Amino acid sequence: MAESPPSRKPRVDAAADALASLPLDVLDNIFSRLHIYDVVRTSVLSRAWRRRWESLPSVDLNSSHGISASDVDALLLRRSAPVRSFRLVARDTSWPESAFHDWLLYLSRRGVRELLLDFPHRLGTIRLHSSVFSCRELTSLSLIKCCIRLAPAGFRGLPNLKTLHLKKVAIEGVSVQEHAGTVLEALIAASPLLEELILTALGFIDDNSDNDWTIRAPNLRKVRIASCFDYGGRTENLPLLKEAGLYGPNDAKFLTGMAGVAKLEFYCNIISPTEVNVLEQLPFLFENLRSLFIGVNFCRVSHISSMFCLLRSAPVLEELDVLGSSDGTQEIEANNEFLNAQCVGHMFTKLHTVRMKNIKYRSNEMHFMEFVLSKVKALQLLSISPCAPYDKKEAVNEVKEYPRASPDAHVVFMRRCSEYANDTSTKNSEVIGTDEARPRRRHRLDFESVAQVEQLQEEVLKLKNVRELGLMDKLRRLATTTREYREFREYINSAMQLIREQHNINQSKISQLRGCSTALPSDHPVTLEPGAALMNTVIGGAESSRASSPED
Repeated sequence: MAESPPSRKPRVDAAADALASLPLDVLDNIFSRLHIYDVVRTSVLSRAWRRRWESLPSVDLNSSHGISASDVDALLLRRSAPVRSFRLVARDTSWPESAFHDWLLYLSRRGVRELLLDFPHRLGTIRLHSSVFSCRELTSLSLIKCCIRLAPAGFRGLPNLKTLHLKKVAIEGVSVQEHAGTVLEALIAASPLLEELILTALGFIDDNSDNDWTIRAPNLRKVRIASCFDYGGRTENLPLLKEAGLYGPNDAKFLTGMAGVAKLEFYCNIISPTEVNVLEQLPFLFENLRSLFIGVNFCRVSHISSMFCLLRSAPVLEELDVLGSSDGTQEIEANNEFLNAQCVGHMFTKLHTVRMKNIKYRSNEMHFMEFVLSKVKALQLLSISPCAPYDKKEAVNEVKEYPRASPDAHVVFMRRCSEYANDTSTKNSEVIGTDEARPRRRHRLDFESVAQVEQLQEEVLKLKNVRELGLMDKLRRLATTTREYREFREYINSAMQLIREQHNINQSKISQLRGCSTALPSDHPVTLEPGAALMNTVIGGAESSRASSPED
């Protein structure tokens, strides 16, 4: 009996392809979350996807590990649609600089709207091609660790740009008149729709803080400026500004054009003492300022004075966040007499929430807590978050006894589990005590309202800004340490040279002394001096000499 042929599975009709039925925006969302190699491989999954990767509106190379410059060339050349979004994190340092110029030229001709270029591991600085200024359809531009120069002649601006982020970008001027500040000023002024401006750790090449330049952006809603150096510059004509963050030693001057700001972050603990005069001479009040996040070193008189300059200028302030950094010796005892002298009649009329973080319960911090409780008549909440090692029961009990101007004032003491003091979320915090001072009507405090869900993103951004400031401060200290080390090494070398000349010690004798350790018998134990290996690594250079001595 003949065997029957094996049965075949019925073919699935192409029209029934479930993948083909997905909306294009869903497909684009899926592809945007995949590595570019995986995106190309999806062409074998469905006929509808066969050439879909060539017409995606976005090209995301944030995960560029394993991709060569020729791969990016092929990817762009095969595309059949405009590139609306291009994001590149160039981790491969072998990519030639000319490749970036070619890609920018290509993107400028393809109507790119969102552009992010990041060069995290380049030892040198990539000078971007001037074609970046030809992308007239740009709505968002983010540049990280690169160099830009003066826009070419005939530059007509970026009429659609709404978001500009520059981080660790070197800006190069061409003359005394067209210095780096004017290059940035021209770029901002040529973007009339600009709504968000973030400048972080910029470098002005061949520039100094005395050069005058101005931020003019009549449509700007949000600005953040962070640097450990003085940029120079100022602000003018920012009528729509709602949110601002200033993190630099000489940033008080940027406040002169921010009269309408509603939310402000300002770090008094890093400004220079001369900035107090700038704050005292502000020609206006912040009539719309509702929320103020301020960093203060309560050991410094200039920092406390700067804080009160801002508080006196904010008559409608509702929420105050104070990030303490009370390091060093207190220059003055900021007691009630001192603090009362800083107060004016219109202060704190609408203030209802005060959050103090990174507190060490120094006497000046305690005086400020007492001042707030005794002066703020509308106060509803005073939240205190100490540093991890500074949880003092005596101080907690003392604060509970302070008189209250508000019958509805609650004091909440938080035990911090997070290492970052300005993280105001309660997820990593534990309430260790609350106190009510004879309220006229009792309220049940909703502790979840202290850190609402909609505030988490803002707090994360604050955390990132503080961490970046810490990194910039470390870089500045590292540069100082490196310079001092070089000076010390030069001093040691000159001293050794003087000793050799005075005692007539030539190089051959030193070499003989170095060779003594190798002439010891093999059974003679040798002990390496503590720290010798580390010092040889740092100082020895190409020659790794070891300092050895025989044990007794």
